[in-house]
Amino acid sequence: MKNNKSLYLILLVLFVLIGWQFAVSLFNLNKTLYPTPISVFKSFFELENLFLDLQMSLLRLLSGSFVGIISGILFGIITGHFSQINETFGKFTNFFRFVPPLALVPLFLLWFGIGESSKIGLLAWTCFFPVWISTYNGVKNLENKYYFVAKSLDIKGFYFIREVLFKGSLNYILNGARIGIGIAFSVLVAAEMIGAYAGLGYRIFFLQSVYRVDIMIAYIIILGILGLIIDRSFVLISKKLTPWKNDE
Repeated sequence: MKNNKSLYLILLVLFVLIGWQFAVSLFNLNKTLYPTPISVFKSFFELENLFLDLQMSLLRLLSGSFVGIISGILFGIITGHFSQINETFGKFTNFFRFVPPLALVPLFLLWFGIGESSKIGLLAWTCFFPVWISTYNGVKNLENKYYFVAKSLDIKGFYFIREVLFKGSLNYILNGARIGIGIAFSVLVAAEMIGAYAGLGYRIFFLQSVYRVDIMIAYIIILGILGLIIDRSFVLISKKLTPWKNDE
């Protein structure tokens, strides 16, 4: 079955590439603006700054996502466990959840400049809300038996948070982190296009100004592959950490 799926995927990719090549030739399109698959393939050998761009983008993504995920977990556990805090701080924070991260790009650039702080802060903001909501739901959906066991064993304080609230909500937390990083990945590219001197988003924006559409498409393909690798890595991590929830 897996072999058949792989074969179908390969055939689909070949079909798209052949159709792409055929369309450019049939309609006599401007090959500068509409490069052929062969031109795009050749452009992969011209990616002189690829490793620098990958390094910068991944560093920003991991740094911002880490801050956002940790903050989201802590706030999710607090608002999920303490109803009074949720009714005050939780309701107030929920307002900001509906502010699109991309709308904050110009504001963060004005406040923090075009350095790393603005991009890391924006990515942390982006990741925070999905992780917070998922963690909150995880705590709220914990079965009562876990609380009864913790109470009977007199489990309190940090140990209760770690062993009951955190571990009991781990599957929710990982799902939220997966969604958050996926959104942050898109926001990162947009932020780099506006205010950066290196990174995948910056390079695509620069290549657009010099009409190197073939290299632009190569970078876009790399973005897709990188995003897929990150997402599948999260799936594998989730399966390792929560083997009882393997429903992928």
